[in-house]
Order: sequence, then structure tokens, then C-alpha cells
Amino acid sequence: MGGEMIVCGVDLKSSEARLVLVSVENNDPHLIPCKTKKLTLGDDKDSSAIKSFLQAIKTFAHENGVAVFAIKARAKGGQMGGGAISFKIETLFQLSDCDVVFVNATALSKFSKTNLGGIPDGVLKYQYDAYRCGVFQLAKAGRL
Repeated sequence: MGGEMIVCGVDLKSSEARLVLVSVENNDPHLIPCKTKKLTLGDDKDSSAIKSFLQAIKTFAHENGVAVFAIKARAKGGQMGGGAISFKIETLFQLSDCDVVFVNATALSKFSKTNLGGIPDGVLKYQYDAYRCGVFQLAKAGRL
């Protein structure tokens, strides 16, 4: 199996990236406590804010040993489509020097109904989808 794999599940809502760190402990998903629960992009038209957000992602990944970001995919159009800012944030994660995978919302919904998809204590309500993205990726990578 190799060493510990730390996945950061990410759920994007408007200008905010909600983050949850997960790994595997005793063949089960393990929530890694972390003070940083979200990153917020200030003015998305301000290049210094964009660069600062990218640096925050890189620093977060480095400090927490993140192997991969698992981002909940959003629709590109329609009523449930993601906003322009959230797609910018997606791109910044892709520029972070970490691997990035996208988790299909339908697959995530099905996964949430499995035993692995349960939410442990310590995960805040707004972090549920981010947590599930991380665990989904661990399962997909054959770690669970």
C-alpha cells in the first residue's frame, strides 16, 4: 500500500473552498483534524488576491502533506451550474503543484449511501461533501 496518503476533499461554494483532510487508519477512513476549514478568495478580479489564494493553497498542501485534492465537480451550466468564481478557484487548485481529481456529484451521492460515506464526529455540516470527496478518492485509489 505504501505510506500514508492524505487526501484533501474540496467543496466549492461561490468564492469559498471548503476543505477536509482524510487518510486511512486501520483500513477505515480517518478524519485529520485541521484548523483550516476553508479558504476564501477575495476580489477575483484582483491579480494579487488570485496569487495570494494560490499561495494559500500551496502552503496548505505543503503544511498538511496533501497528496491529492479531490474536488466535487459542478455542472458547467444550467440551474445547478457553478459560478465563474468557483471555476477560477478550481483552476488555482490545478496550478497548486498537487494532483487534482474531480468527483462526479452523482457518484458522490451514491457513495454517501454506503458505509464508507458516513460522516464522523468533527466534520461540520458545511464540510460534508468535502469529506465525502476525500473518502471517495481514497476508496477509488484502492486505499479502503
